[in-house]
Amino acid sequence: MSDTNAPLHGLKVLDLTEHMAGPFCTMILADMGADVIKLERPGKGDSSRHMGDATERNAYFRYINRSKQSLTLNYKSEKGREIFLDLVREADILVENYRPTVMPRAGLGWDVLKEINPRLIYAQLSGLGYDGPLASRGGFDLIAQGQGGIMHVTGEPDGPPMSVGLPICDLGTGMWAVQGILAALYQRTMTGKGNLVECSLLETALGYSSWTSAGYLVDKKEVTRQGSRHRQNAPYQRFSTGDGYMMIGAGAQSIWERCATALGHAEWIEDPRFASPRHRVENRDALEAMIEKVLATNTTAHWVDVLVDAGVPCGPVHNYKQLFEDPQVIHREMVVHVPDDELGDVPHVRVPIKIGDGIKVRKVAPKLGEHNHEILTRLGLSTEEIEVLAGEGTI
Repeated sequence: MSDTNAPLHGLKVLDLTEHMAGPFCTMILADMGADVIKLERPGKGDSSRHMGDATERNAYFRYINRSKQSLTLNYKSEKGREIFLDLVREADILVENYRPTVMPRAGLGWDVLKEINPRLIYAQLSGLGYDGPLASRGGFDLIAQGQGGIMHVTGEPDGPPMSVGLPICDLGTGMWAVQGILAALYQRTMTGKGNLVECSLLETALGYSSWTSAGYLVDKKEVTRQGSRHRQNAPYQRFSTGDGYMMIGAGAQSIWERCATALGHAEWIEDPRFASPRHRVENRDALEAMIEKVLATNTTAHWVDVLVDAGVPCGPVHNYKQLFEDPQVIHREMVVHVPDDELGDVPHVRVPIKIGDGIKVRKVAPKLGEHNHEILTRLGLSTEEIEVLAGEGTI
C-alpha cells in the first residue's frame, strides 16, 4: 500500500470507527496514502459490513472502507489490550466514533493514550459532542439534520421539513475531522506533541447553517423553507423544461439581462416587477411561471446550450445515469476502477482532490481480519501465538 508520491505517505492510522462519518474520514486519509488499520470486533466486524445485502463487503462497505487493512481485535481482553497499546505506540493518528464514555471507561481515552504516545493525534467523532447535557445520546446523520436546523430550511415553503438526500452531516463531519487532523499534524511539526481533535454531527450541521442562520442571529427573524430558490436572488433556482429540469443562476443584474434576452423576452428587463434583485425576489412566483412557460417549449439540453452561449450560469439536473455519462465527469476521471478478487473491476468515486497522482483508491475494502497475520507478525508475534489468540477469541 505504500506510495511515496502520496501526500500522507508513511503516516499510520488506527481506525476504530463504524457507520459513516468515521470511516469516511479514514477513507480519505487512506486514499491520501496513510496506512490505515481498521480495528474490528472478532467474528462480527463493522456493522456496516452487513447493510443492504447478505455479503460482508456490500457496495456501501466497499466504498467507505477501501484502501484500508482489517485487524480483528478484542482490545478489552488482557492480551488484546497489549496489542492495542503496541499499535498506539507506533500510530500517528487514532480515530474513533464511540459514545463519549466508551474509551475512557475502557481506560483507553485521550488522557491515557497521550501519555503512552505523546505524538498521537486522537480524533473523536460523535453525534452531539463529547460533553454537554445531551452528549450521552449519541446520534445519527438524520437526527443531526433535524436537530441542527438543516431540515427546517429544506423542502418547499408549504411542505414539511425534509432531509437532504445525502448523509450530509456524516460526510461533512468526516471531512471536518480530516481538516482537524491535518491541522494537528502541522502543529505537531512545530511542537512535537499530538493533540485532541473533536468533531460532531450536530456541530457540522450548525457549521453548514452559518450563512443561512446569520440573519436570525442578528435580528431573530426565523428562516423559512424556499425549495430550490435562493433567499436573496432571482432567478436562481430549479426550473422545469420540456423534458426535465435545469438550474439557472441569474440573480445578478447583468446576468439577468442576458438571461431574459436569451429566452427571447428582452422586454422583461424593463418590467418594473423585475427591475432589481429585490423586485425579482418579491415577484418571483410570476417570474418563475413566465420563465417555465418558455422553457417548456424545448429540452433541457437545448436551453443549457442557449443560456451558456449567452453567458448565463446554468446546468442540467442529472439523475445518476446522466451524471456518470456527463462528459466533464468522464474527462475528470471522477470514477476509477479497482480490481476486486470477487467482483472484477469495481467502480469507485474518487476523492475530489488532485495532488499530482498521489491521491488514489489503493485497494478494495478488506475482508474481515484479512490482515491479522501480517500486522501481528510485524508486532513480533509468532504464527503459533497468533493461532492461540484466534482460538481464544482475542482476534
